[in-house]
Parts: sequence; C-alpha cells; structure tokens
Amino acid sequence: MTLKTPSKYLHSLRTRIIISVLVMVLPAALLMFSAYNSIRGSNDSLTQIVDSPLDELLKIQKAQSKILKTELPFHLYLNRGESADREAFIRLTVDIDFLLENIAKQEGLTDQDRGIITLAQNEWHEAKTMGESLLSTTNIPTADILTAKVDQFGRHLERCASLLDEINLSALEKIKQLRFTAQENEWKSIGMLSLVFGLGLLLAILAALSLGQSVIEPIKRLEKTVSLFGKGETSTRISLQSNNELDGLATAFNAMAERFEHIKNELNYLSVHDNLTGLYDRTKLQEEVSSEIVRSKRYDRSFSLLLMNIDNFKEVNRVYGRLVGDSVLCSVANKITATVRPTDISSRYDGDEFAVILSETDAKGAAETTQRLIEAIEENPLNIGDGKLLPISVTIVTATYPADADTDIGLFALTDNSLVNTRSEKKNFINN
Repeated sequence: MTLKTPSKYLHSLRTRIIISVLVMVLPAALLMFSAYNSIRGSNDSLTQIVDSPLDELLKIQKAQSKILKTELPFHLYLNRGESADREAFIRLTVDIDFLLENIAKQEGLTDQDRGIITLAQNEWHEAKTMGESLLSTTNIPTADILTAKVDQFGRHLERCASLLDEINLSALEKIKQLRFTAQENEWKSIGMLSLVFGLGLLLAILAALSLGQSVIEPIKRLEKTVSLFGKGETSTRISLQSNNELDGLATAFNAMAERFEHIKNELNYLSVHDNLTGLYDRTKLQEEVSSEIVRSKRYDRSFSLLLMNIDNFKEVNRVYGRLVGDSVLCSVANKITATVRPTDISSRYDGDEFAVILSETDAKGAAETTQRLIEAIEENPLNIGDGKLLPISVTIVTATYPADADTDIGLFALTDNSLVNTRSEKKNFINN
C-alpha cells in the first residue's frame, strides 16, 4: 500500500471527519503526543545517565596521557638544551592545567573524588614548578643535585598519575553501575510505550474504524517494532515509508534506539576489558575458559591455557617509576596481541600477569607459541627515552585441556602453581 503525502492524507480524511465526529482523530493525536514525549524523555534520561561518567573518564585519561608525555621534552631539554623541547614542555603544562581544572569542575563528583583531584592538582603543581625552574635556570646545578631534582620531578608526576588512577577507577565503577540503571530505564520506557500504543490503538479502532488502513497499519508497525525492541532486538528500527504525522514519532524512536545501542555497546566493551592494556579482564577470561571447555567436549578437541608473568616488574616500578611500569605492561600486551592468532583470547590476568587461551592447541603447539612470545618480548627492549632501552623478560607456563586438567578450576590452579614454582626456580638459579 502506498501511503499518501500529508496534504492528501488530511484531504482524504476531511469529509469523514466532518461527517463523523472531530473526536475521532483525538485518540491518534493523543497517542502520537504521549509516545513522542515518552521517547524523548527516555532518550534524554539515558544520555544524562551515561554521558557524564563517560566524559569524566575520557577527560581523566586525556590528562594522564599528557602528564606521561611531559617527561620526554623535560629530559630532552636537560640533555640537549634545545628551546623547542622547552616550548613543548610549556604547551603540555598549559593543556594539563586546563584539563585538571575542567575535571575538578565536573558535576556529580563525590567529596572524596574532589579531595583526590585536589591532591592530584597539588602534585602536578609541584612537578610543573620544579620542571619550569630547571628548564629556565641559567645556573646548572651539580650532577647530584640535578639528579635528585629530576627524581623528585618524576615522583610528583607518578603520584599525580596514581591519584588520577583512583578517580579513573571510580568513574569505571560508576559506568558499570549506571549500565544497570540504563537497562532499567529501557524497560520502563518500553513498557510505557507499549501501554500508550495499546490504549491509543484500542481507542482509535473503537472511535474511528473509518480511518482504516491509513492509520491502523502504521500503528501496527510501530507496535511491532517497540515489542521487538522490548525483547532485546535493539537493532530493530521503524520504517513507515510515508510522510504522515507518525513520521515524527518514528524518527524520535529510531534516534533513541540508535543512541541506546551505541551506549550499550560502549558499556559492554568497558565492562569486560582492562582499561590500561585493552585486553580482556580476568572475569571475561574465566567465562571464555568455561566456554572453551564446552566446545572442546562437543568436538573432542583440546586447547591450552598460557599464563605469563613479567620478571622483576616490582623492581622496574621501584627504579623507573609507575609510568614506565605501565609502558612495560602495554608493550607486553601489544607483543602478545601481535604474536598469537586472531582466534586466541588474550587477557590481563592480574597485575603483571597475562593469560592467553590457545584454542585447538595441544601441548606441543602451546610450547611453540610460548617460544615465539618469549622471542617477541625479550628481543625487543622498551625505549624509555634518552636513548635508554629497558630489557624485558617473562616467565611462561602452560596447561592443556584435558591432558593436564579437565576443569576450569583445575587449569587455573595448575598454571598458578606452575608459575609460582617456575619463578622460584628461576630466582634460585640467578642467586646461585
């Protein structure tokens, strides 16, 4: 059926409206008005609930990134004395001041978060003051004094980044909590829409059967789409292919559906990925191991679980600071992703530990992958600036299902114990 344009639609209804009763069109008008307001309210609510913590998280991550970058031009200027490095440092300090002020002005922060942000601003102010002092002085201090001041500058940056990490974690927790709130709002909105559509449709049929397919058919499409949306099919959209008064309602619903699906995808990603490395988190890893066991039983195949630990990671943090430690974690995560197959599942297991599920891989295949990972990581030291290369070494153990263990608990227990024993043996070997 070809739907008419608005002018033809109204012209065709005019005679029937005059003959019958003006109130015949009121149920349909009430339906559109109520449903449209409901959709707009739901859309605004979802946006308000989720956008605030997402913006907070993005601003904090941007501030942390720029804070990390300040060390490079600072050290380059001390080594080379070029004005371009000093100007780069100054530009970064201006950006960081602006970002920290914006973070502190955000609404919805708790008193505890504001206190932590104030501490982070103080640490940054100390670091900036010390950095500007060293970069602007004409009297170069002695090597010992210079080294002490550079170390103090780095400690201020590290404490500032660490404090922002606390706010970062708080924002992530808010996002996870608000994800459930958004889902509740979704169901409330769908319920309200279904009720309005149902009542409006009933009244319109009882009051104006003469309107026929020109109104009833589009309403049925709207009702069907809302019902599918309520059942979890969030990719469904309303397509009336007409220019009548229901188009505004369809457009509003489709806009809300697009926004909701985008928000849901972002929240789903954040809820299962590690914020620093971008790999899956430990909870997601455990779920994937359980799923892999089910698939292996169904197709009578094996798979291997690889557990990796970065050697002397605490010493790296102590000597070079947490910023370099984070760079080491990201570097190892990138090497893992580049080395394993796309079908394998990589995860940050705990602190300086990583885990990989090697699908359809026996013990021999796991050993070959282990060797490739060791070579990829240990043959590519991390550049930490000033021409310094930081070597990275790892300890890796594997367990194969079902040869070594036939449950997820057994696999994790075996790899955990093997990793502890292997690290102890390596430490004793080095000491001897």
